[in-house]
Amino acid sequence: MRALYEINQDILDCVDLETGEILDTEKLDALQMERESKLEGVALWVKDLKAEAAAVKEEADKLNARKKALDNKIESIKAWLLMALDGQKLNTPRCKVYQTHSQRVTIVGDEKDLIAWLERNTEDPRDYIRYKDPELRKDEIKKALKDGKEIEYAKLEETESVVIK
Repeated sequence: MRALYEINQDILDCVDLETGEILDTEKLDALQMERESKLEGVALWVKDLKAEAAAVKEEADKLNARKKALDNKIESIKAWLLMALDGQKLNTPRCKVYQTHSQRVTIVGDEKDLIAWLERNTEDPRDYIRYKDPELRKDEIKKALKDGKEIEYAKLEETESVVIK
């Protein structure tokens, strides 16, 4: 199978570059068909890869749903075990089950209210709050630029892309 650049070169060889005259129309037609077939093959390959990626995502979603269901079942069974043990321990050759005590923070009310309170009432709220990296909302910036607003460090740029369906 020939490379696309070889086909393109052979197409150029069928045309007199000085006069633009076609030297061999049959060969040119065959080469154009070969080129089109090559390009179509690559486009179909992209479609196959997209379909495979979608199938992989679908399977991952199914597996994630199964994992979540199993995790929920585990928590439910552990809660039942905790109730059934009623503070006692179970120690057999195959397993050991006992109750532990720990503490966790429960947010009373809205988390945003707590964040605001920490920002007002602590010396360094970063001790209690993990700030994520800021993320630009490019869709809103694009709308503003299209509406004629000037935004330093941002501009609209024309791009090209390939659509394969």
